[in-house]
Amino acid sequence: MSARYQVEQTRTFRAPRALVWAIVCDTNRVDRAAGLAVPRYKWVREEDRLIRHASATELGIELEWLEPPYRWIEGRFIETNRFFRKGPPKEGGLVVTLRDAPEGTEVHATLYVDGPFWVGWIQKPKFSRGLARYFDAIQTVLDRGAADVRDSDEPAVVRARRLLATTHDAVAVGPRTPVDEDILAVRRESLARTPVDPAIAERLVAWIRERPDDDVAQLRPFELARQWDVDRREVLRAFLHATQVGLVDLSWQINCPICRVGARLVDDLGALDGKSHCGACEIDYEIDFARHVEAVFPVSPSVRRVVPQLYCASSPAFLPHVLAQLRLVPGEVREDEMDLPRGALHLRTMWQRRTADLENERAPASMTVRVGDEHIHVDVEGEAARGAPTKVRCENASSREIVLLFERNAWSADAVLGTVIASMPEFTSLFATEAPAAGVELTVGHIALLFSDLTGSTALYEKVGDARAFAIVEDHFRLMERAIAEQGGAIVKTMGDAVMASFASAREAIAASFAMIAAHDAKYAAMGLGVKIGVHAGPCLAVRANDRLDYFGTTVNVAARLQAQAKASEVVMTESLSRQPPVRALLEGMPRREFEAALKGIREEQKLVGIDASSLGAPSEPTGARDPAHEAARA
Repeated sequence: MSARYQVEQTRTFRAPRALVWAIVCDTNRVDRAAGLAVPRYKWVREEDRLIRHASATELGIELEWLEPPYRWIEGRFIETNRFFRKGPPKEGGLVVTLRDAPEGTEVHATLYVDGPFWVGWIQKPKFSRGLARYFDAIQTVLDRGAADVRDSDEPAVVRARRLLATTHDAVAVGPRTPVDEDILAVRRESLARTPVDPAIAERLVAWIRERPDDDVAQLRPFELARQWDVDRREVLRAFLHATQVGLVDLSWQINCPICRVGARLVDDLGALDGKSHCGACEIDYEIDFARHVEAVFPVSPSVRRVVPQLYCASSPAFLPHVLAQLRLVPGEVREDEMDLPRGALHLRTMWQRRTADLENERAPASMTVRVGDEHIHVDVEGEAARGAPTKVRCENASSREIVLLFERNAWSADAVLGTVIASMPEFTSLFATEAPAAGVELTVGHIALLFSDLTGSTALYEKVGDARAFAIVEDHFRLMERAIAEQGGAIVKTMGDAVMASFASAREAIAASFAMIAAHDAKYAAMGLGVKIGVHAGPCLAVRANDRLDYFGTTVNVAARLQAQAKASEVVMTESLSRQPPVRALLEGMPRREFEAALKGIREEQKLVGIDASSLGAPSEPTGARDPAHEAARA
């Protein structure tokens, strides 16, 4: 005889509702604390759509179940289901609801299973102990640290991670495998000899030693920088050097453009073939190096052998950008309250891929979402009072069951994307051979490129002789490299007296251009040497050339042609680039010339802007004979 057996817990936590939700509804942690076995996952097709299929062994019995997408609204509730295909249980799941209480947040959780009497008799006490133990653990964490987690526009899941980083309780954060202290000590000393900020280096070593397995299995530098409240590029720099000394490894995660979850993991860029597949979204897609390729850093197995254990693949903790996920059958209408963030919202259905976008300066008082067979229609009314939720009415007017997702469109996860890491000088110097395989072209959706050239160098060789001129040119390259690095860029290659550099944004590239001209002119303008620069931004292709990462395409060609149009101490760009808000603010008040020119290989004449940066570097009198580089050359 089958019946429902369930355990319930009601607790009040002294913390904000959204923060409590992010921890209580992390089903990966809940399932581990409840004592459930680690499942094995795969995708199976059910009625022309893919559903997660899982299997595990509990009490020596083989279980198999389907795990449809969970329902949740951040800060409000979560409902999970397992529909068993093999084994005594028929169904199981977790339902958690949260509401504001005078002392904080009241949580009511129900963990249930439908099955024979003996299943409930065995499992009910285990579930009850596990759920109570997890709630006890997070009660301690929330009581001690919730007040220190600042409120922000960050997803609740991100704030919860910062809070959980303050505890070592295995019930709350999972087990910790031992560290090889001898190897760690040697590599810690090696890291200390690199140019990494000593404080960041020590924090990284402590994190590797002390944090649970979940926190070191796949380290993300920008996520740690957010938690530590330090400069993210300094943390990334530390990780690049830590990889070289053997504390961590460098891997590349290929994220799906739709669900934003990792679809593949490879050990080097040479393993990429330009395309990838996401089983969850059932799509094949071209890999965009700028948007889909993320650098991640697992701890080195020689330092600490970690085997990640995934208890629940459907946990909302893995989707911090998803504010709500609702499953509706045809004709179903549901009304909920949501705490909508400011900024852009992206609505989409999971299988049919219908989408709608909404811009929110302020949360509306009400929202109606109607999903048909072809489109999503959204209506908003009024403005919610400060701190008040939005009343959301969702209707499935289509002929199929839908899963409707509300996503933070503006939220950018703490991902070290391909073009970000490729613009780090340490990456190009320490990982010179990390590039796509020969013949493979990776799309780069957006990158900023700078081309510079040195003017007057031919006359310089005739004037001062080869040895001294060579030393001056070498010193010029050092000035250029320093200015590029200080603005977050990296040299891709040098060609004679010219430099090609990459940046994550056009603003950084132009700021670097000004710094390059200022540094050069202050030292060498009086000697008749000048720097002229072209900057352009847009899509291109990342390739392997001479066993190094390189770029080619129209954006590269335009940047090079713009440099040819520049005069000494001038930065030339297209008029359209100069009008982009971050760039426009940087150029304000600077002398400019506007002109049109034909660029080789480009059909139409282009409207260009040249920015005179000569006033940025005050030229000094020729002091080359006293410069160390010149002295060395003369010797």
